[in-house]
Amino acid sequence: MIVGAGRRLVLIRHAQAERETAVDKERRLDARGREEASRAGRWLAGSGVTPDLVRVSGARRTTETWERVGTALPRLPVAVHEPGLYDLSVEIHRGEAGIGELVAMVRGSSDDVGDLVVVGHNPSLPGLVRLLVGTAGGDLSRLVEESGFPTASIAVLEFDGSWQGIGPGTARITAFWTPSQG
Repeated sequence: MIVGAGRRLVLIRHAQAERETAVDKERRLDARGREEASRAGRWLAGSGVTPDLVRVSGARRTTETWERVGTALPRLPVAVHEPGLYDLSVEIHRGEAGIGELVAMVRGSSDDVGDLVVVGHNPSLPGLVRLLVGTAGGDLSRLVEESGFPTASIAVLEFDGSWQGIGPGTARITAFWTPSQG
C-alpha cells in the first residue's frame, strides 16, 4: 500500500464457468473463463494494486479464478478461502441475507492490510459497490450497474480509515475493468 493513499478494496467476480453441473459450487472455469481470469490478472498486475490479503469464496470457480489472477502478480499475497462467502452470496441472491453481512466480513480485516481483494459472485459484489459508494459514484458506478458486473470484472474502491469504519457511502470507486475492455 502506498503511504497516504488510504485503503483499497478490490472486488473480482469469478470468470466464466461451466453452465451445467450437478452441484453449483463445483462449477469449473470453462475455456473462456480461463482466458478471462488470465487477462484480469494482467490488468490487476498493471493497476498499481498490491494485494496484502485475498478472501476467496469457497466455490471452485472463484478458486480457479484467483489462481489464474494471482499468477500474474509480482508478489502472491496470502489467500484465505471463505466458504461462508459462497453461502452468503447464495443467500443474498435468494433475498435471505443482506449486503451488510458481506460488509461485516470486510470489516473483520486487520488494519495491517492495505489492499484487500475479495473474489466472489453476483449479485453480492455489485450490491457491495452500491452500498459502499452510495450515490456519489458517478460514471464508474453507473457502469457497474449498467454492465451487470460481468464475469472476471474488477472494481477498485478506495476509502480512508480503518477497515472497521467501512460502510455505506464511505468509499469511492476509482476503477472498473471488464474483459471486454481488453
